[in-house]
Amino acid sequence: MKIELKRIQHSQQFSEETLAFTANLYINGAHAGYAKNNGRGGATFYSPKDQEGKVLIREAEEYCKGLQPTGQSDNNSLDGLSNDMDLEQYIDDLVNNHIEKKEIAKFNAKMNKIMLKGIVYGIPDQSYSGFIYAVPMIKLLAFSQGPEIVLKDLTEKVLPSLKEGQKLLNTNIPESIIKAAGFKEDQYVAPTVRNIRYGTIPYIEDDKNNRGRSR
Repeated sequence: MKIELKRIQHSQQFSEETLAFTANLYINGAHAGYAKNNGRGGATFYSPKDQEGKVLIREAEEYCKGLQPTGQSDNNSLDGLSNDMDLEQYIDDLVNNHIEKKEIAKFNAKMNKIMLKGIVYGIPDQSYSGFIYAVPMIKLLAFSQGPEIVLKDLTEKVLPSLKEGQKLLNTNIPESIIKAAGFKEDQYVAPTVRNIRYGTIPYIEDDKNNRGRSR
């Protein structure tokens, strides 16, 4: 069974103890009803749109009862805690996932702006720090000494600063420079730009199958 929420409207202002939202509830592709939470710590409510929606919601309720509880794996729950699954919990999970994806997208958009101007490193989708140059990265790498400047900064400033779980997050620095700086494959996100041959920096053939994937 396919259960979806569309036209989700989340209010950060009114989200106190729970997420305040309204949404249209779709079941198996049909607009079955509506869902909402006032954000004050109470339950999430849902109601049918019409008689057909009432039937679909009843079927969805039965379907959710057979799903695995939230926070529980096949054999063990996380820290011994879990929430019984029902349609209300399923809807709450959909809202949480929706907001999380929006926050990650917003986070990455801000990070990507800095990446265009400098070097960023941290935990993917969670946190980052870094510094910018006087010119955009693409122009810096085009200068005769640009690649050596980036290599030096990666070697002396970034690599020694990496903590557990952190990576170089730039996807616009050629892998030949990153590897020449001493980064291991689990210490950087795979770049999407072509490698270059310059000075003491070894040339590495592009692996198109790995381009753009996080390592």
